[in-house]
Amino acid sequence: MILGLVSLNALLAQRSFRIDDLRGRIAVLSQEQLELRHEQATLSAPGRIAEWAHRHGMRLPDDIRSLHMPSKGATAAPAGAADLDLKTLKEALEAVT
Repeated sequence: MILGLVSLNALLAQRSFRIDDLRGRIAVLSQEQLELRHEQATLSAPGRIAEWAHRHGMRLPDDIRSLHMPSKGATAAPAGAADLDLKTLKEALEAVT
């Protein structure tokens, strides 16, 4: 019976060491996560991205055009209108390029 109690106590001590080890690992990983989130926030800052783009010769276009697509709930177009829409779209794309 004493041998059983000693064995049980040894098993509990091993579990305790394992739990302490895992708690330490959780603390390290939590700190690493905070550091990575801070780095991600710094790298994705709009000002930093704009500065990088400017250094690499990127700029905003002089003329910005928006193409509007019909909504999903729009009624069906008359026959032949699809060709007209494609032609209009092609012209708009050529004007942009």
